[in-house]
Amino acid sequence: MPKQGDVYKRLARHLDDLPAGFPPSKSGVELRILKKLFTEDEAEVALYLTLLPESPESVARRAGLSAAETAGKLEEMASKGLVYRLEDEKNGLRYSANQFVIGIWEFQVARLKPDLIRDMEEYLPTLMADSPWKTTPQLRTVPVMESLPVRHEIAAHENVEELLRGHDRFLVAPCICRRERAMVGRGCGKPEETCLVMGRAVDYYEKNGMGRVIGREEALAILRTAGEAGLVLQPSNAKKIANICMCCGCCCGVLRTIKSHPRPAEFVSSAFRASLNEETCSDCGTCLERCPMDALTRTDGGGIRLDPNRCIGCGLCVLTCPTGSLTLVRKPESEQRDVPTTLRKTYIDMARRRGGGKFFKLVRSWLRSAVRV
Repeated sequence: MPKQGDVYKRLARHLDDLPAGFPPSKSGVELRILKKLFTEDEAEVALYLTLLPESPESVARRAGLSAAETAGKLEEMASKGLVYRLEDEKNGLRYSANQFVIGIWEFQVARLKPDLIRDMEEYLPTLMADSPWKTTPQLRTVPVMESLPVRHEIAAHENVEELLRGHDRFLVAPCICRRERAMVGRGCGKPEETCLVMGRAVDYYEKNGMGRVIGREEALAILRTAGEAGLVLQPSNAKKIANICMCCGCCCGVLRTIKSHPRPAEFVSSAFRASLNEETCSDCGTCLERCPMDALTRTDGGGIRLDPNRCIGCGLCVLTCPTGSLTLVRKPESEQRDVPTTLRKTYIDMARRRGGGKFFKLVRSWLRSAVRV
């Protein structure tokens, strides 16, 4: 296994070539993070993985290691959340690269330490500033169901309960964002066990001890707590989803970052936004505490003002408006983003929009990996 240059710098470049990116910071904090997560040997092995799952034998041939040694290293790395593991009767054990976000970082939920959290907090502005989130986010925002009036025609991929009913395996995991903030004394007290995982990903989470397996009815019940708890529903940005995050504006790294921008609506994929009837508004102010983006404010002369450029269409304000003055309306077609059918298409779109050869590197790696069996 050849070693040329600083392996952590090479790993950082390798992760940055993946669709979600891993941009360099001025301080080099991203390298500190990698050194805390990967040993040098693990970093070397990670360089040979792509987003296409492969057998240990295939990875071993490229890495110049024995199949047995490679299998052991890959399994150890998978148990740490550094690479992804898939297993089925037809193909056996296979492994693939994890993107840093969403991926490696979220899989550290049971391995967090205060110094690692501080490093991530320092890195987050760089990660989000240079990420493809504004053009192709990895998550999208869907309204809590109770906020949508019956008159709306809701597409299947906009109905969070229907998205969930399309699966038969479920797991609930802790929210890494709320856990991070709680560990450094900045928690909000909102429910932590809320991240829903579906389908084949359940195996990975369960084997790594990152959550507990639940049934469909409990998963639906957890979803229905979002409105009361003031949590934003964010499923995968695809019509066929793998997870649903339930996020708060005070802890979620993504929501906190986009909230700092003057027009958060530009960063989210959402088909809806709030509408305010100022004539019937009683100026009670309940909505001011519910909105995670500060889209609703009280004017100097009294009265509530809605800034549509800050609204992400979560519906939380609608649920508790006592006069029904707040409603959700569908955005014009020109303002709605296309939702990819699968996560693979989402990643291809992310790589294409990032430019710099990222798309061609992604496709080339998939094509090369497809014949390395």
